[in-house]
Amino acid sequence: MPAAPAAAPADAAAAEGDGGPKKSKLAPAPTDGLSLAERLERRKASEAKLAAQLAAEEQQRLLAYDKTKVKLHDEVYSFIKKTRAELDKAKGKAAIEKVQEKQSKAIVAMGKKLQTIDPKGGNSNVVTDYDVMLNSLANDYPQGLVAEVDGDKGLITEQRAELDKRSHKIEDWLKLVRASGKGKK
Repeated sequence: MPAAPAAAPADAAAAEGDGGPKKSKLAPAPTDGLSLAERLERRKASEAKLAAQLAAEEQQRLLAYDKTKVKLHDEVYSFIKKTRAELDKAKGKAAIEKVQEKQSKAIVAMGKKLQTIDPKGGNSNVVTDYDVMLNSLANDYPQGLVAEVDGDKGLITEQRAELDKRSHKIEDWLKLVRASGKGKK
């Protein structure tokens, strides 16, 4: 008897249990009628919309938290402004160093009180700013004032700019906090 002819390659795949033609590894083409550029543009717009929504939700969460701590915010921020004003009034190295030493314990105590606003972190929008400002007033700001007396205005100019920037942020935030609390209890 003659030998049976060899099975065709398609028959061999079916014989192995594949069950039919090979499936494409690519995802099916979208049927929305949009070009790739249009789909990418829509995705980008969708992602921007989601990011804005999440940012608004986060701001509301932070506002709600800080609204419960307004008295502490006022106390800490008033202390920072008063401390800076006292340092700015001091004239001469000895006077600056005397004020710095007089304020050191109060700054440390206010730093501890600051931690009661947001003990775990991440719930208040301005606690980090307070912390940076207190550290500056304890160290770099007085050093900058002393350097200014010696004729070097670089450090104090930098410190004043940083404190002013953070002060504006804090003042704007506290206005928002107070405005969000009006008419609500």
